Amino acid sequence: MCGIAGILMNQAALPDVSVLRAMAASMAFRGPDDEGIHVAPSIGLVHRRLSIRDLSSAGHCPMSTADGRYTLVFNGEIYNWRELRAELESMGQVFHSQSDTEVVLQAYNAWGTDVIARLEGMFALAVWDDQAGSLFLARDRMGEKPLYYARTDQGLAFSSSPSAVLHATGPLPLDPMGIACHLSHTFIPATHTGWAGLRVLAPATWLLAHADGRIEERRYWDFPRTSPKPIAWADALSEVESILDDSVQRTLDADVEVGVFLSGGVDSSLIAALAARHNKRVKAFSIGFAEVQYNELPYSEAVAKHLGIEQHVHIVTCDDIIDALPHLVRQYGQPFGDASALPTYLVSRLARQHAKVCLSGDGGDELFGGYWRLQAGVYAARYGALVPTWLRRHAVPAVASRLGRLGRRLDAMNTLSLAEAGSGYTNSESWFNHLQQVAGPNLLPALDMEKLVAARVGKATNRPEASIVQRLLYDDIQIQFPDALLAKVDVASMAASLEVREPFLTPRLLEFAWGLPDHTKLKWGNRKALLKEIAARHVPRDVVYRPKMGFASPLDKWFKGELGEYGASLFEHSVAVASGYVAPGIFETTLARHRQSGKEATRLWLLLWLELWFRTQQAEADVKEAL
Repeated sequence: MCGIAGILMNQAALPDVSVLRAMAASMAFRGPDDEGIHVAPSIGLVHRRLSIRDLSSAGHCPMSTADGRYTLVFNGEIYNWRELRAELESMGQVFHSQSDTEVVLQAYNAWGTDVIARLEGMFALAVWDDQAGSLFLARDRMGEKPLYYARTDQGLAFSSSPSAVLHATGPLPLDPMGIACHLSHTFIPATHTGWAGLRVLAPATWLLAHADGRIEERRYWDFPRTSPKPIAWADALSEVESILDDSVQRTLDADVEVGVFLSGGVDSSLIAALAARHNKRVKAFSIGFAEVQYNELPYSEAVAKHLGIEQHVHIVTCDDIIDALPHLVRQYGQPFGDASALPTYLVSRLARQHAKVCLSGDGGDELFGGYWRLQAGVYAARYGALVPTWLRRHAVPAVASRLGRLGRRLDAMNTLSLAEAGSGYTNSESWFNHLQQVAGPNLLPALDMEKLVAARVGKATNRPEASIVQRLLYDDIQIQFPDALLAKVDVASMAASLEVREPFLTPRLLEFAWGLPDHTKLKWGNRKALLKEIAARHVPRDVVYRPKMGFASPLDKWFKGELGEYGASLFEHSVAVASGYVAPGIFETTLARHRQSGKEATRLWLLLWLELWFRTQQAEADVKEAL
């Protein structure tokens, strides 16, 4: 796990080394073990290394082929590197390290861009072709590793973080649409960012930039265009468990200590159980809260005891959140509203004291149907088939407005039912339905609800063969999964210099799970039915079959106390308000409502993060101006 960056020039000039070093410095937490810079006419490449495999200098990056034609910077882990290496050795290739980076470099030398579809793992990479004068960028299938890029006056700049790219581009105008997405969706879907002109390379995509300014972009993988296929329940159980077990074994492969995140939920408990099967010394890392309704420690402790593995625990307090928040805002580099980023960072920081790599259960919900949104979408489709359209358009909204909390739920389902199957979206906890209220004058032009909805859902509307369940899961996997959940895990763990691997995301499991019948994911209201049955074979059933808690924090309580006071002190002289993106007084009035109802925590959190981000931007601009 590392940080990569680079500058491509559209002429045979040398990039500014001081800019490259600034890009590297901004990614120090992503790679604290080593730094490398490659500079040649038209190209500058930067690498920050977190040493995981072949800890010697043989794994140093940037790495070049013997003839100097290709130079690679690489972020991630390739789990089938041994098989690829054996194939390359059979072709006569000689290796000088035990690094998967060298395998990627020599594989590109042998197979060119075709190698990307053969890589199994998580990665973002860049290859400079000195002979062709071109720069090749690529990102893994699910988007586990980030890659940002922007055109510059001289060419193109890219990096693992938005902040590093901005060192090369200079100041860019803010993108009101990106900020509106943050307030509406709690994250910014690609290819939007917080800045106009800064883009995210989409998952499963490669980009080829030529020194003359031409850019080619191509998607190299997608889910099969197939509807669910019949399979016996027992066969599905056996195959999923076999594939996942193989994936866990592969992701345990490292030259450093590997642990597991253990929340006490279904997915992390199953991963921990399979990891313990292959490594009895594996350690588990968990967090908890003093607030009982948010505390899953009793479940994670039960799993650790059942598996006989060592567990390390940290109890999160509001002080932890306030202390860590400015650091995380700087590391994310743009607005990010998932409050579970803070617990993720804190458990990563705990794990980093004992290990350099951890396995996570991310992906189980997305592949096997663990979220309420799936259930709501299916119910909305059934409701729409029963209630005539004219009633849903004209009568139901009026009736729902008089029914209080029940009416709000009815209205949300009614709204979903009126959208094309799988393309509807509502979010009652964010500012999605109240953007006119929160927006300042510079944000108001971005309040195009159709564009905001389209940024979050609708990816599967061109898949007529897909079932309703597949369409809903496809949206989450293509949008929320990479841009919210995986971005959260990547940045929060890297902020603690920890590598996190997701065994659920092997290509074999992705494609097999996609084709499973809908009832394996949603069975008589039981979400994630198939995966739960597998997990119950390995961990206590009362851990598996319990209400889903998620990875939430007691923000509702904290905003009534110290966290609310912290936010109020920031908004006394708000940079976000002064910049024209947030309406004056909105934090204060929302906080007052929350102290009465306890229902505004997500909206307050979105505003708090946005304010800290604006302050970070202002501070960095002041430093650059002083220099």
